[in-house]
Amino acid sequence: MPFKSQELYHYYYQSGAAFAVASTDPKDDCIALANLDEYALRSTVLIAGIHYCWNAGNLQAYDSTFLFHKIESIRSINTWLEASNSQPFVYVRQILTICLAEACFGNLRTAETHLNGIMSILDSREHSLDAWGNLNDVEVELTNRYLLLTSSFVFALRSRLEGFILLRAAQGIKYDNSRSSSEALKLMKLWHGMEHRGLDTRLKAMRLFPHFFSIPRVISLPNMIDALPIIDSLKVITEAVDQFRTNPTAENLDRIWNNGGPTKLMLVLVTSHISSFTKDKGTEGSPGKGQPSQPPLRSSWSGIAATVQLYMHSVLNITNGGEPIECRLLSHILSLMKQDIDQTNDHLSGDHGLLYQSLWFLKVFTGVLALTGIQHNQIAIGTHPARHCVTGSCTVDLKWLHEWFCNRARAWSLVTKITTWKNVKSVLAKTAWPAASLQNGEEHAANIWAEVIS
Repeated sequence: MPFKSQELYHYYYQSGAAFAVASTDPKDDCIALANLDEYALRSTVLIAGIHYCWNAGNLQAYDSTFLFHKIESIRSINTWLEASNSQPFVYVRQILTICLAEACFGNLRTAETHLNGIMSILDSREHSLDAWGNLNDVEVELTNRYLLLTSSFVFALRSRLEGFILLRAAQGIKYDNSRSSSEALKLMKLWHGMEHRGLDTRLKAMRLFPHFFSIPRVISLPNMIDALPIIDSLKVITEAVDQFRTNPTAENLDRIWNNGGPTKLMLVLVTSHISSFTKDKGTEGSPGKGQPSQPPLRSSWSGIAATVQLYMHSVLNITNGGEPIECRLLSHILSLMKQDIDQTNDHLSGDHGLLYQSLWFLKVFTGVLALTGIQHNQIAIGTHPARHCVTGSCTVDLKWLHEWFCNRARAWSLVTKITTWKNVKSVLAKTAWPAASLQNGEEHAANIWAEVIS
């Protein structure tokens, strides 16, 4: 623990109490669990640096400490890439931590480069998920979850930054066209103070990130979670997007990010991840003041997290700066959604309740829209491999996934006997769906639905 590592670690540990997220049993604290793994511990120190920087406004006191652990992480990753014969998930999670750090310090392009590098590892034969089948399934699940959390975080941060730049331009404040990391960090510092208790909520969530670094003390796979708190946050974001589309001003665009919905969503995703590994069956729906308790809405964590990411990108069109998701990453996210949909086929009929049916169909139709969006961006599906990906650097074929999601949507229509877009939209709205027109007009989704059932 060279330089001021112990001091930074101690700050991060103490912040658990300051932000009311410390475990009642110190042995169960996520930081204590990270101590069992040298790689998880290094990632914890890196996140501690981000936490301190966002909390204090700069990293000046721990610059050398953070840089040391970042360089050591990169060195260990490069050593593993040369050998490529052990602990693949550990190193993938380390790359994701570096990716998070770059994004939080304003180096968004570098963060995207790290994401692309991870997908290159996943895309290679020797590191494919099939080749990793003999490893602990919890290890696979943990890595998938951290990938979903990190990519969602980076895509949202990018759009939030661009939206804030537009707001400042509308206010007559010039912005450095170089978009340097130092300038981006200054803007982040500004918006931290604009959202009521927003920074506190983000720091609270960040204090819990080490739960994604090392395997929890469980033997079996994680439990299903209650998706209601996640859906509630998604509704808040959707309502803000509706207001922006009704009155598209820079202020309303910024309000999408500053109304508390996205920040609360991040915290709920992190806490629901933790609850899925507890001894009970996850958190129950939390009633409002004076309201009766709602029964939980069960979903796998990866299934709902993947759906949320694609819903915000392909339905609300508010993340990743409006650019398509890199095709290998999109394929991976959709594969996680597909697995979740397959495991909950009994929700198709609505026997478990209309809300379960709505959530199941939301996952399906969001997948359809995400894949159709690739086609509308003039990326050929099922033709030359080099054209399957927006970067032209992978051989992902999305045609079969597109057909699979369309087939599930058709099956839902046959079972429910719902064929008109008006009624389809009504079902989707039971969970979350925009009331205002989509980016390409309301007919965009209606036309896609018409193509699906034709």
